[in-house]
Amino acid sequence: MERILLSLVILQFVYAGEVVCFSFGDPLCSSHDSLSLLQFKHSLSLTDYHDCGSPYSKTTSWNSTSMDCCKWDGVTCNLLTGHVIGLDLSCSRLGGTLHPNSSLFQLRHLQTLDLSLNGFSGSQFPQGIGQLVSLAHLNLSYCWFKGRIPLEMSHLTNLVSVDLSNNINVQFSQEGFNKLFHNLTKLELLSLSEVNISSSIPMNVSFSSSLRYLNLATTNLQGDLPKNIFLLPKLETLRLSRNHLTVSLPEYSNKTHSLTELDLSYNNVSGRIPNSLGTHKSLKLLLLPGCNLIGPFPEFIRNFSQITQLDLSYNNLQGRIPDIFSNLQMLTHLLLHNNNFTGPFPSSHVNLTNLQVLTLTNNSLSGPLPEFKANSLERLDLSHNQFSGPIPQSLTHLLNLADVFFGHNKLSGEIGAETFSSMKNLQYLDLSHSGLSWSSNIIINNTAFPLLYSLGLSSCRVKDFPNFLLNSKEIRILDLSENEIHGQLPKWFGGFSALYVLNISHNYLTSLDHIPWEKMMILDLQSNSLTGPLPSPICTATSLYIMNLSCNNLSAEIPNCLLTLSWLMVLDLGANNFHGPIPNKFPKNSTLVHVDLSKNQLEGPLPTSLVNCTSLRILDLENNKIRDTFPTWLEALQELEVLMLKTNRFYGPMVGFKKKSPFPCMRIFDLSDNSITGSLPTEVLKGFKAMMNMDAHKSGLEYLGETFSILGNIYEVLYSGWYAESILLVMKNQEIESKKILRMFTTIDLSRNKLEGEIPKFIGNLNSLLLLNLSHNSLTGHIPVEMRNMSTLEALDLSFNQLTGKIPEELASLTFLAVLNLSHNHLVGRIPQSNQFNTFQNDSYFGNSDLCGLPLSNECGKHKSASAPVEDEPSILSEMTWQSVLMGYGCGLTFGLGIVYLIYRFERPRWFINSLEIIINEMIYIVQRACKRCRRN
Repeated sequence: MERILLSLVILQFVYAGEVVCFSFGDPLCSSHDSLSLLQFKHSLSLTDYHDCGSPYSKTTSWNSTSMDCCKWDGVTCNLLTGHVIGLDLSCSRLGGTLHPNSSLFQLRHLQTLDLSLNGFSGSQFPQGIGQLVSLAHLNLSYCWFKGRIPLEMSHLTNLVSVDLSNNINVQFSQEGFNKLFHNLTKLELLSLSEVNISSSIPMNVSFSSSLRYLNLATTNLQGDLPKNIFLLPKLETLRLSRNHLTVSLPEYSNKTHSLTELDLSYNNVSGRIPNSLGTHKSLKLLLLPGCNLIGPFPEFIRNFSQITQLDLSYNNLQGRIPDIFSNLQMLTHLLLHNNNFTGPFPSSHVNLTNLQVLTLTNNSLSGPLPEFKANSLERLDLSHNQFSGPIPQSLTHLLNLADVFFGHNKLSGEIGAETFSSMKNLQYLDLSHSGLSWSSNIIINNTAFPLLYSLGLSSCRVKDFPNFLLNSKEIRILDLSENEIHGQLPKWFGGFSALYVLNISHNYLTSLDHIPWEKMMILDLQSNSLTGPLPSPICTATSLYIMNLSCNNLSAEIPNCLLTLSWLMVLDLGANNFHGPIPNKFPKNSTLVHVDLSKNQLEGPLPTSLVNCTSLRILDLENNKIRDTFPTWLEALQELEVLMLKTNRFYGPMVGFKKKSPFPCMRIFDLSDNSITGSLPTEVLKGFKAMMNMDAHKSGLEYLGETFSILGNIYEVLYSGWYAESILLVMKNQEIESKKILRMFTTIDLSRNKLEGEIPKFIGNLNSLLLLNLSHNSLTGHIPVEMRNMSTLEALDLSFNQLTGKIPEELASLTFLAVLNLSHNHLVGRIPQSNQFNTFQNDSYFGNSDLCGLPLSNECGKHKSASAPVEDEPSILSEMTWQSVLMGYGCGLTFGLGIVYLIYRFERPRWFINSLEIIINEMIYIVQRACKRCRRN
């Protein structure tokens, strides 16, 4: 729509100019201009790029047999002089390079130039543009130029409209950007969206008083936005979305304003929306998502009787949504999701007869749902609230609905396919965790749901595979997790040739048969009753990114092909009965980020080809029968953050490191319950850079794997919440579960090994460590005084060793220490009597007969046993287990990379972008559900 409006504006200017002389007869074409145009044509090439939908090139009609260039397609002449004054070559499949000496720049009378929607990929931005001194209208949008915009462009003082948008590799210098506003005093339309400006707007900038349309969206603008931009007398459209601007909306006077479109999305407009904004009664579009807004819903919205789109999503607005919408009958899009709104559903919404999109997801709205009257609704998202009661009966009459999201509410009653069968445009249906029960007994006719793309029925008490899916050939995403489905997939399931996301986890499936492997990207069948070996068709899953088959009864050996799937990032086969060796088949340039083979019967040595997994972040092999020396060669995996080798048969000392700092990203290091010997090497501790000097403020809210880069760091994908990881800690017989591994959660567990020697003093440098367990070894010497520097330590277990000497008084400074076990050593002297030490009980000191002081009954200076005899008492932390499903580690980028590439590499129609956004949201939801912790250990 924006593109059409810009074209209409430009055409208005063109036909208001020199073309008015048409009645004087045929033009006499300038031979100079004809030759210049022909040279220009031959300097270019034709490409396959025709994103605007037309494969036709206007230059086809240009040839030397007819030198009357005024009759050529796309050419407009002055009807008196014959000079070319207009050139419209938009969407003409043009490509190649525009050189600075191009004959195009010899058209000195040119007033209008439109080269938009062509494929000049690789060509520098036209450096000779400053020679077109008569230019009034310039459109180079969607041309895919690169490089810097020349300063000479600011010399074109006759420019009235400029559109350089969507040239993502083009840069504007600070000087050139400033001069643009200073010199172009006639400017009425300026669109630079997606151009890289990366500077601030000078506070004293003098905008053209004629400016009507200004689009600087996604240009990396920074700093404070000058307030005078809002006071331009003729400004109708202002788009500044997705920058780094700090915006203070001015207190407007009561005069009439011309502003009809205001888009400040994803900038810092923190604070309350000033009531003076309500004076802009002509507003048709108000977009303020992601602006850090606070306070109640702005009631002055009731004055915007012409408004069609209102977006206040992703803010911190709170309180009730007032019933002020009765007068907003032009409203088509109302987006209020991701705020803190409470109270009932605002009843006046149901009377908005033109409403097409209503999103209230991720609030705290409650009460029953109303009966809807807006038959125009196409997208209805009420998910992640507290709505209760039944589904409104009027839902069956909303025949235009394409997207329906009711998941994560407290609704009640049964619902079936018949409720939605009349919605011929239905593409996305999500009832997961809504409280509704799915009725599977209704038979639907063969014409129902022809466009269904995504279906979410997680935790809806589904007992059978919905039979209407048989006719839904467009299905791409299917979530039937946490239901009561028994047996195996129906045979017709294999006909879903386009299905790429399948989540049937936490059911009672018994077989992997009939899974459409060919295009599968994400597969989650964890926590079912699958048995037997993996079927051979799994080797054809060449598009697979994520596979979770954990918590089943699968057996036999792991097939070699599984490790060589070209795109596989997450492989979780934990908690099965696989046996035999781990195949030594990890290929070079492996894409694996997370491997979980824990709780199986795997044996043999660790495969050395793991060093090919250079992107690996998590390796969990705990509870197997792997027999090997400590794999020092894993130090080659510089991205490794979690290494879980607990309860295997690793033996020997930790020696032979070649790198000065092995494991620099390590945050969780668990070798407990093995046969590791020798001393705890200082070089290992020195390598744990991620456990030192971590910025708690910066990292405390990040989850492990929340941000990481892939494929040569081309894209960095943020995906908070795309996985669910849990750690189960058994401390003093109380289970403490952490649903996600925080970046701050740093752990070393070397308990139940055969380590000896002293605890290295360097351990005090791990000042970001939260949990340290060295219990059940043969460590000797004193507790290092340097441990006082471990200021974040919350749990310390040194029990069942041969430690001697006093408990350092300096450890009293560890104010976060909540769990301490020093039992069964040879410690002596007085127990420190301050801070956290006053909270520890007797069992922290059992088996140290020469300790004295509270909480023990043994007073200092008297000879009395400090402990009751306890035979190999379990350590407080030695029973620490890691129930890490870890399925989604890296989940966000799996599908996200493709989406990011499609969105930003090529411009797509709006409907395409909307579809991708919906897919991303659906993917987030599905993987969140897919990554739940196994039901059993």
